[in-house]
Amino acid sequence: MLKPNSFLVIIGSEDNYSTEIQYPRSQVLLQVSDINPFYIRHEVQDSGDFNLFFGERKDSKTIDFKAPVNGTSITYSVVNKKLRVRSDLAGAEPLYYRHVNSRILLSNRLDNLIENSDRPDWDAIHCYLSFGYTLGESTFFENIQQTLPNQRLEINTGSLDVTKQIADAAPRTLNAETPSSNGRTFAKLLSDVMLTYGPMALMMSAGWDSRTLLAPQNSPITVAYTHGDTSSRECTIAKKLSGTLRTDHYFKDVKGMVIDTGLLDEMLELHGHCLWPIWHLSSKFISERFCLPITSGVIGARLGGHNGFPSVGTRFQKAFNALHLISSKIVSEEKIINDFKKHATAPHNFWFTSEKGSKIFSKTAASTTKKIHDTLDDYLKETDDFSFAIEKFNYDHVSRQYMMKQPSMAKPFQGYYSPLSHPDLLKLVYNFPFKQRVQNRLTKRVISELNADLLEFPMAATLAKAKQPIFIQELSRILRILFENIFFKLKKNRPNLGWFNYEHLYSGDFFETTIHSLISDIWSKNRMLKTIASNQKNGIEAGATMDMVCKIKTIDYYLSANNKSIKIGGAVHDENR
Repeated sequence: MLKPNSFLVIIGSEDNYSTEIQYPRSQVLLQVSDINPFYIRHEVQDSGDFNLFFGERKDSKTIDFKAPVNGTSITYSVVNKKLRVRSDLAGAEPLYYRHVNSRILLSNRLDNLIENSDRPDWDAIHCYLSFGYTLGESTFFENIQQTLPNQRLEINTGSLDVTKQIADAAPRTLNAETPSSNGRTFAKLLSDVMLTYGPMALMMSAGWDSRTLLAPQNSPITVAYTHGDTSSRECTIAKKLSGTLRTDHYFKDVKGMVIDTGLLDEMLELHGHCLWPIWHLSSKFISERFCLPITSGVIGARLGGHNGFPSVGTRFQKAFNALHLISSKIVSEEKIINDFKKHATAPHNFWFTSEKGSKIFSKTAASTTKKIHDTLDDYLKETDDFSFAIEKFNYDHVSRQYMMKQPSMAKPFQGYYSPLSHPDLLKLVYNFPFKQRVQNRLTKRVISELNADLLEFPMAATLAKAKQPIFIQELSRILRILFENIFFKLKKNRPNLGWFNYEHLYSGDFFETTIHSLISDIWSKNRMLKTIASNQKNGIEAGATMDMVCKIKTIDYYLSANNKSIKIGGAVHDENR
């Protein structure tokens, strides 16, 4: 049975697969289940041809399936016996596919493709638990793959041959324009792109990317929304930012939003993972209250340079390695690459595994690390700009597989818009030198062009106004940290900085009930409970703990789905069929 908001394409199908849409003259069957038209759009012909798109909400009557924008498309021709898959430049909506026996199966949900005989890809699972992504085409199972950014698949539906290629692998020619000129160019294009969208609700923090989306004068943003600790500094600044535009702004206190095991189960059913539960709740609230899609600045990381090498390591390492931008004699390229590889090294031990799980991951640590490092080396070989290679590696993995799951929480509701991941904007940013973008230098220029008033307010983590030079902002950050550390020692009360303050979860039963709901024997519930009980004392944030538990719950969901057969009288009964 298909999962909600999903489809399954079967090439070379068998009679035991029933479908809602079926073409007798074709070797290709399309099955759809409970689809939301704000997420999946498809059209079918009497001939058996069909087109399908999934991803960003599309409000127009027609869609260019041959050039998908912020999503992935599938086109099928009976006459040509060709099925083509096209992923966009961001690749944030992967298609999962497998070739088994005489069939090829494709779906937007990994859990639609799992069979009981599938072997878990423990390296991929290790990588996911460590960093939140799987490498390249890999998934949680050895024989199931996912599409890459800007990838094209062509399947001959007669022979079942699959051809793969990356279109415009690096559409990049560094321009020689000044930062001011590039800022104006991006600001103009962003304004034009924003006008192509309908009304939307901005998921707003006090950060750079939210300000970028808020900056265009003629904007389809009709309401702003912020969740978190409403007494926090970030919420206060966010309110002032939207106030400059007199935009309606709604706030939801996370303490009043129910985050429990039942919510994670609901998310697993609707999304296939349970990361970012607060975004799921917020998307649902916005849909019910305003009937609007959400938008966010998640992919704005390309403009701000957040994925570059100065983003890796401790704050001291980030600051020190950034000196490479002044002179490679101070910090060499080799040192930065080595530092990155140290950061991208899979741990041998986890605090949540049983003896069985520990044995598995102690064996996969070396192979997982080698695959990560080899993949990075491939990126480095593709370009003579090591900073771009690191940035693209982070963008293709952390951004698209982990961070982009935030706005995608709106899929079951009114959908999402992702203006900053529009291919025209991404291609433009590809051509901007990293030195111009790093530490939000170019972002500041873009906002200054569109609405300089938004720079009159500091960031959540700094004291100086955003218009001040980076050095002054970073100095104010250090002063803030010093002050708050002293204040914390005196008052025994941590400051409330942002919208990811989940410390109240430690006083409830969320972690306990979620841990007890786990099924796989690779987890140690006792170890997990003991560790979490000491987290507050050790200064471990509840938000980071929740994120890890959500990853564990997601992996547990797939391992359980892979083991749902029970033996009856020597025969095997598959609960999935």
